[in-house]
Amino acid sequence: MARRLAQYACGVRWKNLPEKIQLESIRAMLNWTACAVGGSRTPSMEAAMRGTLAMHAKGETPILGRSEKANMADAALLSCLSSSVQTFDDTHLATITHPTGPVAAAALSAAHALSAAGAPVVGSDFLAALVVGLEIECRVSKAIAAGGSHIGWFMTGLSGGIGAAAAVGRLLNRSDTQMTWAIGLAAAQACGLRATHGSMAIALVPGVAARNGLTSAYLAMENFNSSDILIDGKNGLLEVVSDPAMASLITIDLDVDYEMMRNAYKPYPCGIVIHPAIDACLDLSNNPAVNFEEIEQIVLRVHPDAMRLCWRKLPENELDAQVSVYHWVGAVMVHKKAGLDEGTLDSVMDPRVRAVQEKVQIEIDPDLANNQASATVRLKDGRQFTSVVDNATGSITNPMTNEELSAKFRALCEPILGADQSQELLDFCLHLSDKTDIADIFKPSVISA
Repeated sequence: MARRLAQYACGVRWKNLPEKIQLESIRAMLNWTACAVGGSRTPSMEAAMRGTLAMHAKGETPILGRSEKANMADAALLSCLSSSVQTFDDTHLATITHPTGPVAAAALSAAHALSAAGAPVVGSDFLAALVVGLEIECRVSKAIAAGGSHIGWFMTGLSGGIGAAAAVGRLLNRSDTQMTWAIGLAAAQACGLRATHGSMAIALVPGVAARNGLTSAYLAMENFNSSDILIDGKNGLLEVVSDPAMASLITIDLDVDYEMMRNAYKPYPCGIVIHPAIDACLDLSNNPAVNFEEIEQIVLRVHPDAMRLCWRKLPENELDAQVSVYHWVGAVMVHKKAGLDEGTLDSVMDPRVRAVQEKVQIEIDPDLANNQASATVRLKDGRQFTSVVDNATGSITNPMTNEELSAKFRALCEPILGADQSQELLDFCLHLSDKTDIADIFKPSVISA
């Protein structure tokens, strides 16, 4: 399987990609850039930056939204961590993988190094590498999920490094054999547990995948080899965490049916599995007849994944709240919004929000799709109001528009970069395919020292 994926990765050409795939790669990079800049000044990122620079003080690779530089591998880890830390990054809904972070962060570190060495990466080549990485990552995740892997495995950590290695290998112009080694080396480092949820470590797992993928590609470039059975062979990734019989899902209709088109961009900064519930509660909260102070009970019907991943009640900090369906129900009913402000510690500890949480009853419905939910509010006077969501905002059946993604971009970047610099960066991202050096993305996206 590693060899087959290597052949695919080396063979993709930008000009041969369908127009919808070309456009989607730009959307993916735009969303990731916004998330990386937006997360660059969070406590998690500050701590990660201090810890990293304490080990390796010098480097030449810039980091979006920061003034510091790091070495290539550390920059890949930090940039991906930054894009993940606010739980605003994209999600392949079928597998709960966050695909763009590891691929984009690793590829951007490599592209900067290539530019510094006098071999700049043009935008279309970078985007083609992004497509390769996203497609491979999502397909490996699909096979892992289909084999019945434990929900505790953090899927991005299992597949993200493989996608990142393929993307970086593309930029380094590796042979099929070296690409095979890179993919195998990344598979050998697959890791990550969802017990990290609710702590800073939730963003470390994707960051490690980015670093591992970059490292794998550079080692393979120098002919550090690996087995070609590390994905689907005996004691390989699929056998260890899932079922090797699912390996065929990785390559079926490859280059014809693009799994990356089933990737979704988040309108709300929290676990995407609870977005349908948020939509339902937003609808109810905007009903003039519904006052949160008059609520007797809220009954939510949700997909099983909502409670597998976001079961926390009465969270005590922002990171716990990111993965709490209870918090977001309470915050939405009180504030009638679901943005970054509603995930702050002030909102988490707001007694009004916590009081609403106590009134929430969850019903798990396995017949619901992952873009569906319903919420019923019963008021103290006996009146009931119900909202049913069949196509949650940001899902693949109701995706965010380009205008909505641009608004999200500005909302995340302007507090860090200012309005003018954010607009310059947005324009750069919107026209990525025309750029002669992708490393120029750092000019409007870093902070002066």
